[in-house]
This record gives sequence, structure tokens and C-alpha cells, in this order.
Amino acid sequence: MIPVADIKFIPCYVLVLTLLLVVLRDGQCTPVPPHSDTHFLSCNVIVRARPTPPQPWCEGQCSVDGESFLQYDNDNKATPLGDLGKEAHATHVWKDLNQRLEYLGQELRKMLADTKQEMADLSGHPTLQTIMNSKYERGQIVGASWRFNISAEYFILNTMNMSWTPISFEARGIMNDEQFIKDLKVISTADSSHWLKELLKLQKEKPRSTPRTSDVRKHPSTSQLHNEKVFIPVAAVIVIILPFTVGLLVKRCPQGGLHSKGLTH
Repeated sequence: MIPVADIKFIPCYVLVLTLLLVVLRDGQCTPVPPHSDTHFLSCNVIVRARPTPPQPWCEGQCSVDGESFLQYDNDNKATPLGDLGKEAHATHVWKDLNQRLEYLGQELRKMLADTKQEMADLSGHPTLQTIMNSKYERGQIVGASWRFNISAEYFILNTMNMSWTPISFEARGIMNDEQFIKDLKVISTADSSHWLKELLKLQKEKPRSTPRTSDVRKHPSTSQLHNEKVFIPVAAVIVIILPFTVGLLVKRCPQGGLHSKGLTH
């Protein structure tokens, strides 16, 4: 028969073991939640009314999460940048982006020609810049916009709700072209969602160097080193505190008193 005093201590042991299992699961710390599955695709296009040779009249650059992977101009078309650009260069996404950037350049050039007479830019070299930003979460676009700048006149088209901020003369000029507005919406939402999905796959499929077995044994990973650093001091603290806790409980509950209560019946 288990002594009554030992029965009293069972909840304490259960509590300690539970804490050990939660804090030090398999000798590791509780894992940190993964990074948020949020990504951004951005394309920046600049059109010049009167470029200075050999400067192209249209230039552009696209990036994923701030990493540039494509450089565009009307002479050389699309040029890959970085590892992602090299991976994407031979894909249909690259071809689609190239065609869309060429289309944007042509349309923005027309718009610039139509509005340059109305602009207060005295330099004689007006420029039009547009920046597309698409936010991608959980497999879909949750935010998309186009920011236009015509010689320091800014306006934004939110293609999620098709609203303009602010409504300027230049903005009204674009709004009159219904087909171009529809195309801007498609590019920043449906097209961007497809492009991002494929580009993120390419990022995950990048080849990684595999270290030899001997190297792995000699050089443990950063996460392993971190877990060991945390595990050792936490375990040491529990080993030190546990005997004192048990001792205090024993003093508060003398065995004689407990047995006498249990044997009186």
C-alpha cells in the first residue's frame, strides 16, 4: 500500500514532469512559429518623353520581397538579375512579364504624350513613373495598387476596389481608357498571383550545397547549438529547485501526522 505522504506528493511530481515535457520536448525548446506566409511582387516602370541617348525611353525592374530578379528596357528587353532571375529566365512567367512590361511601356508612353502639354514641368523632359505593388497571402492577392508619378504629380489606383487617390487631371486621363484600367487590374491581381506562386516555387527549388557527413558531425547546426544552450541551464535549474520543493512539502506534511490520520479509521 502506498503511504499517504507519497500520495500527497504525486501532484507535485506530475506537475514537474508536465513542465519538462512542454518546455523541453525531445531535448529542444518549444519551436518558434514559422514566418508569416506574406510575399510582395513589385514592378517599377519609368517612361521618358525625351530620353537622352543612349538612355532608353522605357526602363523597368521587378522584385519579389525586395529581391530584384528582372531588369527591363525597350532596347534589350528583359535581363535576369540574381539567382531568382536566373531560375525564372527560362520559364513562361519570364515571357509573360516581358510581354506585360512591353505593353505597359507602350501604353504609358501614349499617356505621357497625351498629358505632357498640360504639365507644369519646365525642363522639357517630362517623365512618367508607375510602381505596381501586389501583396500575396495564403495563396491569393490581398492587396494591389498602382502608384503613378507624372513630373511630381502623384496619384494611386487601388485595384482591389478600383478607387483613385487623389483624383487629379492626370488620373482622369487614365480613367478614360477603360481597357487599360481593366488590364492594370488583371496584371496586379490575377497575373501577379500566378507569377508569385511560380516564383516562390523557384525560390524553394534552388539547389543547396549538401555538406559531407563528417562536416555535419563537426559543425552542428545553429538551431542545435541554440537548443543545447537553453536545455542545459533550464535542466540545471529544475534539478536544483526540485529537491528543495520536495523538502518543503515533507516538512509541511509530517509522515507521522498523516499516518495517524489514515489509521484512526
